[in-house]
Amino acid sequence: MTDKRSAGVAATAALLQRLLTTTPQYMRTWRVHGQRARGEVNQRAVARVLAQVEYERGDISDPTDPLVIRRLKNSVHRAFAGRSLPGQLLADFIEGFNMTPDDQGNLWRTLTGSHAVEGTIRTPRAHGKRQWHRTLSLFEHWHIDERSALSRRRTVQCVEALEDGVDSYLYNHEPHATQIDVIHGGRLGRHYEYGEGLISDDIVLDRVLGKGERASLEYQTFYEPDRRVTEVRRPARKRTYNPSLHVHFPRNALPRSVWFAVWEDHYLGMHIRETPLALSDSGTAAYCLDHMEQTVIGFRWEW
Repeated sequence: MTDKRSAGVAATAALLQRLLTTTPQYMRTWRVHGQRARGEVNQRAVARVLAQVEYERGDISDPTDPLVIRRLKNSVHRAFAGRSLPGQLLADFIEGFNMTPDDQGNLWRTLTGSHAVEGTIRTPRAHGKRQWHRTLSLFEHWHIDERSALSRRRTVQCVEALEDGVDSYLYNHEPHATQIDVIHGGRLGRHYEYGEGLISDDIVLDRVLGKGERASLEYQTFYEPDRRVTEVRRPARKRTYNPSLHVHFPRNALPRSVWFAVWEDHYLGMHIRETPLALSDSGTAAYCLDHMEQTVIGFRWEW
């Protein structure tokens, strides 16, 4: 680990512990599983919060398994000691404690430094609707199966209305999607096909937003089976804050190499930038940004 990276990990660890011991909503989350230990955060209680995140993501079958809790407690201990804080682990902290967009941004900036991708789309495609919201936080999880096919995509995001009367979110997705399930925040609405191959569906919000009001969304997308893929992409028109991207591979079918990549188009062309990534022990690659705007980012890999 470089000196700069070590300093970032240590500073992020200190910030994370301060948030978990001073922010009431975060404290309530871990205190459900245990009280303070010697006046500090109960690391086993935090591990139980993280186990629930892994369970909901489909990584484990039993969030109460003692071996799972022990593994995660060790990860929490290393993180709090400032020795190791992988991006995936920080993303799990953020998701498990439902952290605010401001806290998310501060944590990522502390860990990685200011980091953004902007303006790589040379020829914007036409869209079915104008954008009347902005995304304050975004978690994307793509799951690849043993046959090298994209099986599902789970998205969690917080959107803020830029004007009064915002009643839907336009979800642009891959053309080979077969099913979209809205888990929280709305219901599936109108389907669109436009922009020389763009496919999208409206997610009708549970309530109409006034300017500055926010809504939390969670939805899953399923895909055609046996369709082998070597990349996943995520576009953004207006600025999207705190995007956290993850691609998950089964342990018995790991790629030879994986990169974070940037493109000029939603579907076409080769990547224009890439950063090599290491897979975690669970088979996950992760990459996080402060923001993205008028660009397409994602992952590519080789088997």
